[in-house]
Amino acid sequence: MNQYVVIMPELVTLLLGLFSFICGVLKRQSRVGYFLGILSFVTGAFILFFLFSQTRSFFELISIDPISSLFRMLIFIVGIVVLVLSYNDNIIKTGRQAEYVFLVILAVFGMNMMVISNDLLVLYLALETFSLSSYVLAGFYRDDKKSVEAAMKYFMLGTISSIFLLASIAFFYAISGTTSIDAFKTLDGNDVKWILSVLFLLSAFAFKLALVPFHAWAPDVYQGSPTPITAFFSTAPKLAVFAALLRMFLKGIEQLDVTGFVVIVSAMSIMLGNFLAMRQTDLKRMFAYSSIAHAGYIFMAFVLIEQSLLNSVIPYLVVYLFMNIGAFAVIMSVKGGESIVSYYGIGRKSPLIAFSMTVILLSLTGIPPTGGFIVKFNIFKNVFAAGYGGLVFLGLLMSILSAFYYLRIVFYMYKDGLSEIQEYSSANHYIGFISAAFLLIAGIFPEILIPL
Repeated sequence: MNQYVVIMPELVTLLLGLFSFICGVLKRQSRVGYFLGILSFVTGAFILFFLFSQTRSFFELISIDPISSLFRMLIFIVGIVVLVLSYNDNIIKTGRQAEYVFLVILAVFGMNMMVISNDLLVLYLALETFSLSSYVLAGFYRDDKKSVEAAMKYFMLGTISSIFLLASIAFFYAISGTTSIDAFKTLDGNDVKWILSVLFLLSAFAFKLALVPFHAWAPDVYQGSPTPITAFFSTAPKLAVFAALLRMFLKGIEQLDVTGFVVIVSAMSIMLGNFLAMRQTDLKRMFAYSSIAHAGYIFMAFVLIEQSLLNSVIPYLVVYLFMNIGAFAVIMSVKGGESIVSYYGIGRKSPLIAFSMTVILLSLTGIPPTGGFIVKFNIFKNVFAAGYGGLVFLGLLMSILSAFYYLRIVFYMYKDGLSEIQEYSSANHYIGFISAAFLLIAGIFPEILIPL
């Protein structure tokens, strides 16, 4: 029975999610579904808190350790924030709150199971669980053509990702006789089937991370999805997939020299993401291309090994979560916030929103004293020390270029103009401000993120 403690936070969250769904269906137009959904995440996070420092396994299919517990906690936090952001937005546009909340809970459940998976088949099932929920959430506004188009594109391209992952598992099983991730340690890096297995695996993950050349779905899906779900897509799946990728690299993928793949994909993602973001006037599309670039910055750290890899990736993901959640909270606080012209004069009408967005954008650019500067500098320093100076130089150049489209919004906010603040979204204001405050604290006191 003690083995089941490993997945207790996820099981309790799922059971409470089912309860919230039943209550929401029986009592339509009620806000109780949102309350119970948030309660399910809070309860799961509370249980996880007491398991945080433990290292356990569940029939060798699932294993937990402090690193996986950190990622699970972050995903729970994203789930809570997304439901808070959705509270008003979803009530206005649809009456299907119960279904919406349960789909978010199911997606979080799948992501957390992916984080703790120690078997490729369990990982596949977890990935499909959150993917299928994500396809429905992307098209949740059925009367909106963009939302339906986003769901269709996400579903069709996501199927290709699933095929890649299944092919990887098939090759892996053919040469090892098992699907356990622990078997990565024992494989021969010169075996062609082993090489194909790893390449298919990295390609499947690259799709979920929107890395080039698997990025085509991201701009349309980000633009067409409900804004809280766009915030969800830009953070939680990256936490889950990078956590799974870290586990595999630490288990032995490093035996196969994949640095060429990592360098090429990260370089292409950084360049294409930043160049195409410059052309956007729709902020959701701009953040889609921005997320491609940031995924490239994080992915470049996978040329590192062991502790250097962990010390580079984990702080960046923590800061990236706050940057994106905060940015989308501000977008939902401004009337017509998806359009860049809606930000004219926000600095006068709402100094708090303008301040929050300014700090977030400075952090996304990588300008001190923000957390974004600290974590980006940390990755560049570690990658440079590993001998990849050219990749670091490209990253620096593209970071300078990104200032054009990020700081353009700051320029608009402090110009004279007409803009409106959403009257109902004070919670969004606070989420944006808390995110900005964290980014400033992390920039001033970097030791809270990165060991000195």
